[in-house]
Amino acid sequence: MTVHPLRLVVLTRNLDAGRFGTAVTRWFAREVERADEFKLDLIDLSTVPLTELPGRIEDADAVMIVTAEYNHAYPGDVKTAIDAVRRPWYAKPVGFVVYGGRSGGLRAAEQLRLVFGELHAVTIRDSLGFREEDFIDGEPADPTTTAAATALLHQLAWWARSLRDARADTPYPE
Repeated sequence: MTVHPLRLVVLTRNLDAGRFGTAVTRWFAREVERADEFKLDLIDLSTVPLTELPGRIEDADAVMIVTAEYNHAYPGDVKTAIDAVRRPWYAKPVGFVVYGGRSGGLRAAEQLRLVFGELHAVTIRDSLGFREEDFIDGEPADPTTTAAATALLHQLAWWARSLRDARADTPYPE
């Protein structure tokens, strides 16, 4: 039996050099590439037109949102991108890598869970959250972070396979 890698969209806001979010996204993308289970599709919202998003999300088996927390929430451009997709989110697993502030971005993840629930997506309970001091030279300072990322990716892969097979067997109801 041949196992094809799962298609994982990593959706981020901006990959400009020197930004903390860029360091977090690049590190996580490397973790995804080390995982044999996934084929990475990295989407930078600052360069990819919103019109491309529905097709790329439709083609994905899972999505990981990498975003900052601003004012106890997530940025408006992330909401705009989510709303531009709609139907392809249905029965799709979604995880979160968040950053910012004292909470390490976790309040953004909690609000995103509410939004994705309305879109019939399945959010992964575990997430990764970072403060700027958690990274040194583009890598997490805590040596257990890689193990946490691996565990999160294994959970995401389980949901991605299960939901992909379920969608193929029976289309998700409108």
